[in-house]
Amino acid sequence: MESNLNHGKFTKDEVVGVVFSKLNPEREWTFADIGSGSGRVAEFFSKYVRKVYAVEKDSTSIAKLHNKFRGTNVEVVSGDGYNFLLSNNPDCVFFGGTSGIQRMLEVCSARRVAVNCARMDVAFKVVEKMKDLGIFREIVAVNISRSYELAGGIAFRALNPVFVVVGNADGR
Repeated sequence: MESNLNHGKFTKDEVVGVVFSKLNPEREWTFADIGSGSGRVAEFFSKYVRKVYAVEKDSTSIAKLHNKFRGTNVEVVSGDGYNFLLSNNPDCVFFGGTSGIQRMLEVCSARRVAVNCARMDVAFKVVEKMKDLGIFREIVAVNISRSYELAGGIAFRALNPVFVVVGNADGR
């Protein structure tokens, strides 16, 4: 069931599942959700890791994230992902958006990284950057269709595909 905080653009539950399976974090790890938006990814990962950073620069989203994560293991960080990564070293990182991604990947020292891309051309640029950095593992095209009622039966409506680019610096 999708969280009630999510409106507009957000990472679909099915995509979060794929990202989780690819990052496969360990319990004692720290996780950063760069471009946290609605907090969907941070919320999911918070159950499986020691600490989560929800990094967001949109002031409206930040206020909602502070309310949502009060009293949890999620720390809301107001600011840019690049600056966060310069001064923090999380074990695994999820990039929910791709604005400034090449620059952020250059300073990211995480063991495992996943980047969601809505466009193929951007996904290929991320692949090339990860290859240059020696961390590229794979790219996964996630195509989701959801059911709906049609003429007394069930049909499926396709959602836009998402490309998940995965990088591993720890060789796993």
